[in-house]
Amino acid sequence: SGSYHSDESIDQITVTAGDLSSVGNPVPSGGYIVEGGRAYVTVKLWCWSSGASDHADLYLSSDASSPDWQSLTTITCPGGGEQTIRHAFDVPSGAVQSVRVNFRYNGSPSTCSNGSYDDHDDLIFAVGGGPQTASFDAGLGAPKCSFGSSCDSVGLLNGRGTINSGNEINKPNTLNTCSDGNYGSYHSDESIDKIVVTRADGASGDFTEGDEVTITASIWCWSTGTSDYIDFYYASDAANPVWNQIGARLRCPGGQSQTVSRNFVLPQGGLQAVRVNLMYGSGNPGTNKCTTGGYDDTDDLVISVKPNAIAASMALPSRGGGHDDVQAAIVFIEHDVNADREAAALVELNGSVRAGDGEDGSSNTGSKAGKGPESANAATVSSTSKISATGANLSLLPSAQTEKKQITNAPMRERVAAVETRNVISLNVMGLKPMNKVDENEMLNLLHESSTGLKTIVLGMTTICLRTMLQR
Repeated sequence: SGSYHSDESIDQITVTAGDLSSVGNPVPSGGYIVEGGRAYVTVKLWCWSSGASDHADLYLSSDASSPDWQSLTTITCPGGGEQTIRHAFDVPSGAVQSVRVNFRYNGSPSTCSNGSYDDHDDLIFAVGGGPQTASFDAGLGAPKCSFGSSCDSVGLLNGRGTINSGNEINKPNTLNTCSDGNYGSYHSDESIDKIVVTRADGASGDFTEGDEVTITASIWCWSTGTSDYIDFYYASDAANPVWNQIGARLRCPGGQSQTVSRNFVLPQGGLQAVRVNLMYGSGNPGTNKCTTGGYDDTDDLVISVKPNAIAASMALPSRGGGHDDVQAAIVFIEHDVNADREAAALVELNGSVRAGDGEDGSSNTGSKAGKGPESANAATVSSTSKISATGANLSLLPSAQTEKKQITNAPMRERVAAVETRNVISLNVMGLKPMNKVDENEMLNLLHESSTGLKTIVLGMTTICLRTMLQR
């Protein structure tokens, strides 16, 4: 009931990291809203008449997906017309939180009153950003960080098992059945003391799929360190970890306190984990990716990762079969094994490419020993493709014109028609949209329904880049 800006309404809600002064003035921190920090909510209202009959009930939920509203305060309009109220609060744990304002004419405090002049609105906000300090997650069995640009285990991993003078808190701090060795003494024998994950580019944004990150482990190596080794792993799903080793096994660079690190690119997954396995001697990590020696230590650190906007918006349903585990901000397109058996027609690639040509120009039929059948060039499409073979034109951008001959004569074993990473190819789908304005759905339909054997594609704002994949 009523009229706009005559009767009650909520016009704006803002949540800001910071606090309020003793007289209620805002003091923004200029940083991120973080767990355990302070924040304040600002509400712009329109109050009826003198405002004396209008009241704003403020609530907070630490989980926006399943809200359990906790009362912050109730504030009566300080006057009529446009008014601004504020309230500061301690930020609880929770990656995605929400505030609610229930604005009512008379009545009693409520999360959702039903008066004819009442208004109620929610604002969802993310908690995280900037450097994060891990806290132990009992459900996972390891330290965990919320969204941020770094994750530091601080003292949660310090020590190993039950060794003398160095019992590890919440040991073994691993996501599966790994256990620590209990031989030796603290800072005489081996231990992992801390794990830190940071963005490799040093930027302040939250971890996001496709970001390159650095894992740094602070460890204690026995004697000269020549008998101690370190493995690094990552898992894209901390709840059901499948561990992938990062690089080759390292040897301690020296004795006593040492720092070792590895870089990797965050795959798809909202809650990921990294693992460091420190061992005396070069042991076998087994299926659980952790050694079991008496001086060995294995620790995990769980990190929160935001989705890549492009990849998330363009995910394709599985067509069966596996896919290459390529670490990049990419969209996976499943490989159709029948593509290698279907007859394919070559499309124009700034000139003609003869199917079956080898690097030396000779005819290449059948398969090489141990390699399996060679696959068709990515420029081939099946007759079932949504556009005809003459409907697509791969053309070089000006910056890559000097490489035209190299591209058009690329070996046919290459699964994606591309060149070195310094070169870029643009795709013009004729008759559909002008250059650089190809609709994403049209592109996906083309790629998804053709039998080209395309493996991966990275989509930019105006250019589609195809990477060279040399093997299945």
